[in-house]
Amino acid sequence: MTQSDVSHFYITYRQTGPEPGGIAVLDAGTGQIRAARALMPSRGLAARSGGTATKLYALSEGGRNISTVDTRTLETDTLYAEQEDLWPMDVAANADGSRLFLAQGPGVMEVDTASGKEEEYPVPQKPVFAIWGTIAVSPDGKRLYLGRQAESSNREATPCVLAMDVPEKAQDGSNTQDDSAEEADPGPGQAVDIAAPAEKFRAVQVLLSADGATLYAFVPHQPDPLVAIDTATLTVTARAQGPAPTALALSPDGDLLYAVHAERAGSILNATDLTETGTFPSTPGRAPAIAVAPDGTVCVAYSDHTCTVIAPDAAEASAPARLAGAPLAVVAAAASEAEPEAQPEYVGRYRRDAMPRRYNEYSGGHGMWSTEVTCEQGTFVPAYDKVYEGRYTLTDGVGVWRRSELGGGESKKFYRVPAWENLIVDGDDVTWL
Repeated sequence: MTQSDVSHFYITYRQTGPEPGGIAVLDAGTGQIRAARALMPSRGLAARSGGTATKLYALSEGGRNISTVDTRTLETDTLYAEQEDLWPMDVAANADGSRLFLAQGPGVMEVDTASGKEEEYPVPQKPVFAIWGTIAVSPDGKRLYLGRQAESSNREATPCVLAMDVPEKAQDGSNTQDDSAEEADPGPGQAVDIAAPAEKFRAVQVLLSADGATLYAFVPHQPDPLVAIDTATLTVTARAQGPAPTALALSPDGDLLYAVHAERAGSILNATDLTETGTFPSTPGRAPAIAVAPDGTVCVAYSDHTCTVIAPDAAEASAPARLAGAPLAVVAAAASEAEPEAQPEYVGRYRRDAMPRRYNEYSGGHGMWSTEVTCEQGTFVPAYDKVYEGRYTLTDGVGVWRRSELGGGESKKFYRVPAWENLIVDGDDVTWL
């Protein structure tokens, strides 16, 4: 049995070409993928705080579903599904994991994790009306913090966070608001500007301290820095040096912040004044997700489909583990008790966007590869079991290679990949590892 105080990292990733979206379990001790399971790709992943949760809540990307994931078995179930409302953009859980809160366009949805019952709350339209892309919830579940998402137009908007109180409920659990409240403006909100006005910025990221006293906010890849906000007064109390990080996580004791940057190694910040107290090994570039386990082990998931772990005070990160798709979110949770599964052996990666193809036999030994799906640059290619070698001619306009039986054509090699349901890979598109 896995000890209750041991954690692993759970990383959701999106579908990449023929690889389905899923969730991977990264062993915090070895830095290797322990198990993986197909799952609708999730833009948000929530868990009860503390890193010992045994149930995760995955918010589907491009949809309205919330799936539960058992951390010990990776079994999944649907907690909530809605077909009519706006797509939620982010999800957060209260301290005991009894309620989820979803940032859903101009509103917020609350979902009971025991029953799946939902309730919608309007967001104050004053002093700012906006689409809200990220969300954090106070430990007692009574206050929400929302990060603004930029509009798709070229108009400038001010990145800000907004604090709103969750409407109180009567003893029977019903909302105490009037029936007409949903149609009315719920009144002034409390907004805090965190950066200069900009066009088409990414959603303001919000991270709340475990005690709920400090809110951290930043816009990834923007020149304006990470800021700390006192939640009692809603004033900015500290600003970090340099441009905003790409991802941020809190240490288990709440004293330190771990920030990943696009241009340099990771930095460790004092959580109070945001001064840099140290660094940790990370690769400069796009890192959409970072998490810290209860023992201080750090996991960084990169956009090139790799992830690493850094043990406390380690001088080097682990060797990169390869995910089947681009990572979206990562959390630390109670370790899986499932036996480790054999993971695919990767033999190469696409040097550019490319198209795996289906192989069809024709009379006389001719073959054809018809385009089925596109893999993005950097996608890892699993091991192959058969090679088709010969001279082939590309049929203009349709992207199909045909075997040249009478000479001519190009000398080509195509590789059949069983893990991709026997799709064929053009070897010229791949950089072999």
